[in-house]
Amino acid sequence: MLEYNEPTFVIGTGRSGLTPLMHLIAYHQDLSWPSQYNNKFPHQNYVSYLSRVVSLPFFNSGFKFKRFVPTHSESYDLWNSLFRGFRRPFRDLYDFDVTNTTKDRFRTTIRNIMKYQGKNHFIAEYSGWSRIGFFNEIFSECKFIHIIRDGRAVANSLNDVFYWLGWEGIHKWRWGILPDDLFQIWERYNYSFLALAAIQWKVLINNIHEQSKNISSNRFLTIRYEDLVNNPVSIANQCVNFMGLDCGLKNFSNHLKKVKIIDANNETFRIPSWKQSLKKEHIDMLNDILREELDKFSYI
Repeated sequence: MLEYNEPTFVIGTGRSGLTPLMHLIAYHQDLSWPSQYNNKFPHQNYVSYLSRVVSLPFFNSGFKFKRFVPTHSESYDLWNSLFRGFRRPFRDLYDFDVTNTTKDRFRTTIRNIMKYQGKNHFIAEYSGWSRIGFFNEIFSECKFIHIIRDGRAVANSLNDVFYWLGWEGIHKWRWGILPDDLFQIWERYNYSFLALAAIQWKVLINNIHEQSKNISSNRFLTIRYEDLVNNPVSIANQCVNFMGLDCGLKNFSNHLKKVKIIDANNETFRIPSWKQSLKKEHIDMLNDILREELDKFSYI
């Protein structure tokens, strides 16, 4: 009988590198995760049986990333079926938001995913608000891996996707009432969309940083996207060690060799990199808005 362990959540502001990090670490042989099929059928946890196929020798290659093969997913429909405000809350989620029913739903669902996938550890990814207090109330020993990406790159990326809600202004975006000091910054730059995207990163990166102080340091790991693309194997092993898993397993080592990581800060990947796309005046504006945070995380 499997002994189930507390889950690990991989978090970030969005457009920060969650997917490449999860491509590296989620396929460790001891880890289960919600797939696109859990997201499509949120009340049928048994679809996690399908995810067992990626452990077969045939899938220990790039084939595991082919369409229709079960893969890790930001499963917001699944989580929203357990707590209706999970997907798009206007503020962060805290311990007080957790009812007994909510706690039971999350614990049961995650345990079922582990059981059906045949693993004793669980990992999942989500972006936006930290939700650290929320999950800490449900799983008192859960862990968090926070991946940070240069806020200038994130702002540029947000300005190149149609689904960014900032296009409709702060009255329709997801991040609550804009404080006066941040509104004045936005106003100073003539309500620039790029400035608003930078402010979004600023709000979220500070939210995650502040909420991380409420749990012990041995349960929270911060990594940078830029370090990930420069040394993916080392960062992946650091994350796996943090979760208490063996990074020396042959299958996992072979998997890491087959995952291609692209440096989207310096290369064109779907969209031009921020260094290619932005003019000097854009970069000067972002440096002004984000100076404190860029300095805190060693970007300037």
